[in-house]
Amino acid sequence: MKYLSVNINPLEKKRFTEDILEHDCEFYFHEEFKSVFTRCKFKQAKTVFIWGRRPPDISAFKLAVKTVENIVIMQHAKNPRREVVPISYFFTNFKKVCKWLVSMGRLKVGRPMARKGDSPRILVFYFTDAYRDEWQSHTHGLQDVSFIKCEPPRVNKYGVVIEPDISLESVNCFYVDEPLTTTLGISEAEERQLILSLARKIEGPILVKLHPRSCVSKFNGLSQFQVVDAIYQHARIIAGYNSALLDFNFSAKLMFKLQSSGEWLEEPRVNTNQNGDYVTQIKEHLNDYDL
Repeated sequence: MKYLSVNINPLEKKRFTEDILEHDCEFYFHEEFKSVFTRCKFKQAKTVFIWGRRPPDISAFKLAVKTVENIVIMQHAKNPRREVVPISYFFTNFKKVCKWLVSMGRLKVGRPMARKGDSPRILVFYFTDAYRDEWQSHTHGLQDVSFIKCEPPRVNKYGVVIEPDISLESVNCFYVDEPLTTTLGISEAEERQLILSLARKIEGPILVKLHPRSCVSKFNGLSQFQVVDAIYQHARIIAGYNSALLDFNFSAKLMFKLQSSGEWLEEPRVNTNQNGDYVTQIKEHLNDYDL
């Protein structure tokens, strides 16, 4: 086996991994017991790919340091991981947290039995300085570590299950959805109240692009909202929480952004540069490093 990709679940694999790793790759999923309790694949892999800095990712990294020749750490999300979350987060995400703990335990058990050889070559590909800084503390003291800054990904392509069409139709408002129940650790009723509070601030129809992890029936019964498959570039207003898609090249000058306090804050909006191609850069770098 040449590659082992460590992912949270098959959906993350589909959203981020398949564009970069195409052949001779096995997968380890933190949230799938069948994957966690099969024979340890870390000992057979030459290169391990890690796609975040969540607690189970750190456990996978610590095992990979003792078992493989190369570790490639990728950045898949723009926003830094929250170090402190409310207690409600653990209740809302109880199943996920339990699966993560099981995976972390399984990976920790494997460390004492792992061979101790030369330190691996570690490549950290990042597009925000915050992600680089997060990994510097975990790689401190290791010898062969390279931090490689890349252009940000194209948010309408990277991390999507099916690439959406870009509509040039002028519309009133475009809402970039996120699964706020799991992201913020709130109930479905509380999420619905946040959506309704946004609707009260915006007159007229609101088009919604559902997040891949959101419930497809989330907006049922909300007549002001219409779920669509396309991205509407010429919306008069855009709204959302922290999705990277908010950085898309919208023509809107006004944005309603959800704050951690639960308030929708109206703020001016400035477009960011979308000319980079993170995936292409990664492939070129991997080829340069003979991976």
